[in-house]
Amino acid sequence: MPRGPDDHGAALMWRRTLLLGALLGTPAAAHPAGSDLLRDLLRQDLPSRTVTVQVVAGRDGSNAGLNFTGSSGGQGTLLVPLGWTVDLQFRNAGTAPHSVIVLPFTSPLPAQPRAADAAFPGAVSRNVTRGVGRDAAAQTVRFQASRAGEYLIACGVPGHALSGQYLKLSVRAGLKEADWDPAPHAHP
Repeated sequence: MPRGPDDHGAALMWRRTLLLGALLGTPAAAHPAGSDLLRDLLRQDLPSRTVTVQVVAGRDGSNAGLNFTGSSGGQGTLLVPLGWTVDLQFRNAGTAPHSVIVLPFTSPLPAQPRAADAAFPGAVSRNVTRGVGRDAAAQTVRFQASRAGEYLIACGVPGHALSGQYLKLSVRAGLKEADWDPAPHAHP
């Protein structure tokens, strides 16, 4: 039981650390890597075949702020059924400008992606190379996952994806619903 404002602040900080650890799959978390907490980042509507995913750039200080929802370097794969609509609810919580673009999975990563490089029509946020600041309104990046394959959800600001600001996206035939695979994956 907190004995004063300092104790309450410490308890609150500890709870936040545990929650962040759970979301990132760190040892501080009491949840396995396949935690349902990670799946809270997505919502799906089966009848309309739509998945909505929260993508927060620079959510915390991990990877020097070059992360999406606290993950970087391919730590996590969004699994989407072929033909579904994907809504990326993108916002920037970081101090640096950020953007989001879905790119074909290539090696090496492009140093400076352009809007024309998007893997699907509409799969790019506004100001992809300049990015937007933390005060910018959230953006919905909507596209149809019309081709099976492996893709990256990456920041389009020059150098950010190369520094690890990306997640993987896998579009697969035969999936019945979208899911989040939190397992780390190597840099492409």
